[in-house]
This record gives sequence, structure tokens and C-alpha cells, in this order.
Amino acid sequence: MLGWEFPPNSVGGLGTHTYEIVKALAKKGVSVDLLLPFKEHYNIDGVEFDFVPVDFFTGSYSTFSGGIGSLVYGNLFSEIKGYTEGALRISATKKFDIIHANDWLTAMAGLEIKRASKKPLVLTMHSTEYDRTAGNPWDVIRKMEKAAIDGADLIIAVSERLKQELISMYSADPAKIRVIYNAIDFTKFGKVNVKRESKLILYVGRLSIQKGVDHLIRAFKIVSENDKDALLYIVGDGPELKSLIDLSINLGLADKVLFLGRVPDEEMEYLYSAASIFVMPSVSEPFGITALEAIASKTPTIISAQSGASEIIKNTIKVNFWDSNYMADTILGLLKYPHAKEIMSSEAYRELSGSTWENRADRFMEAYSTLTGQ
Repeated sequence: MLGWEFPPNSVGGLGTHTYEIVKALAKKGVSVDLLLPFKEHYNIDGVEFDFVPVDFFTGSYSTFSGGIGSLVYGNLFSEIKGYTEGALRISATKKFDIIHANDWLTAMAGLEIKRASKKPLVLTMHSTEYDRTAGNPWDVIRKMEKAAIDGADLIIAVSERLKQELISMYSADPAKIRVIYNAIDFTKFGKVNVKRESKLILYVGRLSIQKGVDHLIRAFKIVSENDKDALLYIVGDGPELKSLIDLSINLGLADKVLFLGRVPDEEMEYLYSAASIFVMPSVSEPFGITALEAIASKTPTIISAQSGASEIIKNTIKVNFWDSNYMADTILGLLKYPHAKEIMSSEAYRELSGSTWENRADRFMEAYSTLTGQ
């Protein structure tokens, strides 16, 4: 398994997904060797961890090695090259049946290991460059994703929405794509004893164009004009932080919108449980694992209709990210009618009960078996 994020070194859902699916696979007896570009990580019984240094690159591998070191991503492309070389070197000392890469960050390593070992490559796509840039992809990353999609023996997409995007944008072969949704660990959420605040709206996620937080802030301006006690907590970090702070100030919301930055996982349990409403306003969201975390915390949840999570959760309010007026109306409606919030949250929680990582691990093992015959 080739990983780029892993707790406590996680930025978003990629780290959560990797941790949870590896843990679930290990519980089911799958031997997992996880290669990470850092030494610090949470340990999992039955999982072997290997540290892949990313601070060197000798130029010895062939797959897409040209022209990716000079963009504004800084050292990231150089680090990916180093990871690819290091993972290839480490894999040469291992015995394994399957190579499993996650997103474009580890996909080049997956292709190189496949070339050297002749073993099948599984690629989980958590998002695409089209999603991350709201439709304005960096061509160099798009080409890397295309190479990985073409070269993988089997692709796992985290939603039907993402599957269709891979087919339409990358001409992916539909026959080699399986949709396996993300899941939730119910033991982590909804267990804390904390008073739920009646007027607290919560957002959790990366602060990027893709996430649509500016639309939420504009909606909250309308909410604040109609309910002066309402507060908006924004958890996360990212390139849009400064512009979002400026937007809040310009809208006269400096004392109503609180930017909390990145919050440790153990503190997130309290925030989810304390919030009156959770909103995920994404412009483009292949899945949206934070929506599941909020629902597991029994928090009424409003999600973008442009999210993969909307495919599996029906008992939630779905809004178009650009419709700030309707988003504000739904927030105000839930604030006004607590009984409606209770019904919606309890029904969504019941609906989510079958979405466990153990169930998803079974699907992964079925996918692996199509390539190994085991």
C-alpha cells in the first residue's frame, strides 16, 4: 500500500481513508505493508510500516519523470520523485501480491513498482485535478492522473459521481472501475458528553476553492441578519484562508465567524457534538467524509448536491453550492425548528449504520481477488 497522508500527518479525507481501510483489512487477515513519506504515524496491529525518504532523487526511474519540478507547488513534485524512487527501492526487497496506490501523489510509484515487479496495480481515486481546482486543472497533474488511470489494472472510485468523471474526463475503461464508498468508525463520534449549542454552525475541511466556503460565508451573512445569536465556526487551513477572512470582515461578520485552524482529531469529536448544524458547501466533492463524521455525531447536516456523499445519505438537506439564499434558508429553518433537526439527524444516523469500514474492507478484498484469483 502506497500512502501519502496518514494520521497524525493528515490534511483531509485521504489520511482518514488510508488509516481506516488499512486497519480494517488487517483485522480481516490481509497482510499490509504501508509505505509512508514520514516516520511518525499511528500504529496498527498486523501492519508493517516503511519510511520512504523524499529528500533525494537520482533520476533513475522512467515514468513521467520530465518537466514536473518547476511549478508553484514548490518542492512537492521533487518529493514525489523522491518517494517514487524510494518506494521502488524498498519494494524490491518485499514479497507481495498487490500494489495499491492512492491518488496521483503515489500513482507514479505504483506504476514503477508494477513495471519492475509485474504485479497488478490497484489505484484508489479520491479526487481528480478537475475537482481540486474547480475545473481548471494543472495540465501536468492531469497527465499524471491520466497515466495512472490508463496503467492501473483496477480503479476504485469513492463515488459514482467520481467514476463518471473518470470516464468522461480521462476516457477510463468503465469495466475496470469499482465504486466503493467511504465509511465511518462509529466508535470515534457521538460518544462525548457535551452540551449541543443551539446556534452554532460548523464547517470542517480544507480551505480551497473546491470546498465552497465563500458561499457558506455569504449564506451566513443572511443567517446572521435574521438570527443575531448564530455563530459560524470554520475548522481547517488552506490557500483560501486569507481571502475568506477578508470576506468575513467585508461582510461585517468579524465577530460572528471564527477561524479555528486545524484541530486535533480528539477535539473534533467535541466540535461535531457541540454544533447545532454542520454544512458541507463543496463546489466539487468526490465524496466528503466530514459529512459522515457529522452524521455519526448525530448533528443535522446540510451537504452540497455536488458531493459523492449525497449518493448514500438521503436524510439530509442537499443544496447547490452556488445558491447562498437557499443555503441560508435551510440553516434558518433548522435553527427555528429543533424537532426537525432531531428527526433528520436520527434518520441520517440510522441510514448510515451499515457504512462501516469492515464492510468496505470486504469490498476491497473482493476487488483484490479478481486480480490474484485468491
